[in-house]
Amino acid sequence: IDFIVSHIEKTLTDDLLKPVYRKMTDRHLTTGHCYAASEATFHLLGGGEYWMSCCGRDETGGTHWWLKNKASGEILDLTSSQFTHFGNTPPYANGRPVGFLTKLPSKRAVVIIERLKSLKK
Repeated sequence: IDFIVSHIEKTLTDDLLKPVYRKMTDRHLTTGHCYAASEATFHLLGGGEYWMSCCGRDETGGTHWWLKNKASGEILDLTSSQFTHFGNTPPYANGRPVGFLTKLPSKRAVVIIERLKSLKK
């Protein structure tokens, strides 16, 4: 987990963003990456045995994704800095457990996983 947390931002590049986020001019590096980063980390940590994916609406009405440990309740939010950098709080209070859109990692998650693996070598 420590390796993922300390290296995830190196894998998050604009080519992984959906067009709506690519067009944003005043955004944090992690903005728009929460789903793919959470999904990649979920799969790297063994899927749903210990972690669940959660989603909540932020103050702008947008969705934000993170992981929550099933046993401890610990939140693992690899892109929380998109909120905290601007003095805002991630929407954990209104979040709920939801499944990812696919059972296998999405194309964007696969890219992040491969990038993380190459950094570890």
